[in-house]
Amino acid sequence: MSSLKSNKQIDNTVEKVIKNESIRYQEKGFGLISAFAALICFYYIIPKLIKTAWPFLLENLSQEEMYFYLGILFHTGSHVITNGIMGIIYKIKLPFFEKYRVSDKPWPWESQPELWKKILRKTLKVLAIEHFVIVPIILLVQCKLGIKMRFDLESFPSLKEIIGQIIFFAIVEDFFFYWTHRILHHPKLYPYIHKIHHEYNITISLAAEYAHPLEFIFGNLFPVNVGPRMLGNKVHVATYLIWIIVAQMETADQHSGYEFPWSPYRFMPLSVSTHYHNFHHSHNAGNFCSVTTVWDTLCGTNKSYFTYLAKKREKAKLKK
Repeated sequence: MSSLKSNKQIDNTVEKVIKNESIRYQEKGFGLISAFAALICFYYIIPKLIKTAWPFLLENLSQEEMYFYLGILFHTGSHVITNGIMGIIYKIKLPFFEKYRVSDKPWPWESQPELWKKILRKTLKVLAIEHFVIVPIILLVQCKLGIKMRFDLESFPSLKEIIGQIIFFAIVEDFFFYWTHRILHHPKLYPYIHKIHHEYNITISLAAEYAHPLEFIFGNLFPVNVGPRMLGNKVHVATYLIWIIVAQMETADQHSGYEFPWSPYRFMPLSVSTHYHNFHHSHNAGNFCSVTTVWDTLCGTNKSYFTYLAKKREKAKLKK
C-alpha cells in the first residue's frame, strides 16, 4: 500500500475536493434546507421517543436483556424500514425520484430478471444469517464480557451529548472502515472475502450489508462499535442505539443508487455521496471511505474518481 501523499499532491487533491464540494452543494440547491430540517427532526424526535419508553424498559428488563433485544431491534428494524422505503421507490419509478439516479444503466431486475432472482435469494439468505445469527451472537458475547455503557434514566443524554458523541463515533468509524475496506481490496484477500459485496456493480440499498461473514464482522460491525467501546461508561445506551440507526440508514442511503438532495447524510461537508460510492462499485477502484472523503484524499485513493468526474463534466460541456 502506498504511503500518505506529499504536501504538493495533497494540495492539488484538496483543490479538486473543494471544487467538487462547491459543485455538489450548488446541485443540491434548496434540497439542503430539507436535509437540515430532516437532521433537526431526527435528533429532536428520536431521543424523545426513546426517553419516553426508557422507564418501562428499565422496569421490565435487565440491562443485559435491554442491550440484547434493543440491539437487534434497532439494527434489524432500521435495516428493514430503510430497505422497505427504498423498495417502494425502486418499484414505482416516479420521475420525481428517477431524476436523482446516479447511473443510466438498468436495475439488475430489469436487465437480467432470472439472474436477479438468484442473486436476491442469495442476498436475503446472507442478510438473514447476519441479522439473526451473527448479530445476536456478538451481542450475547458483549453481554457476557460486560456492558460498560450507562443505562439509568437520571443520566439520560442531552442532545449536546448525543450529537457530540455520534460525531466522535463517525470519525472513528471512518478511520477503521477505510483501512479495513482497503485491506479487503488487497489482491490476496479480495477474491475470497470482499468480492462477494462487489457482485453488485450497480448498488441498491439491500446490498449495503451483503457481505462475507468475516467482512460483516470485521469490516462493518467492528468500525461502527469501536467508538462506543472507546468511551465506555461515558456513553449512554440510548446514544448507542441512535448511532445504530444513523449508521444503518447512512450505509443504505450510500448504496441506494440515488443522490437525493434532501439526504441529511449528504448535508455535511466532505461526505461520501452515493455517486462517490457508486464509482467504487462500478469501477472497483479507490473511494474506500464510508463517512467522509478525508482518508481517500490524504492517501490519494480517490484520484481516479476525480479524473473520471473531470472527464464527465467536460463531456457535458461539449454537449451543451
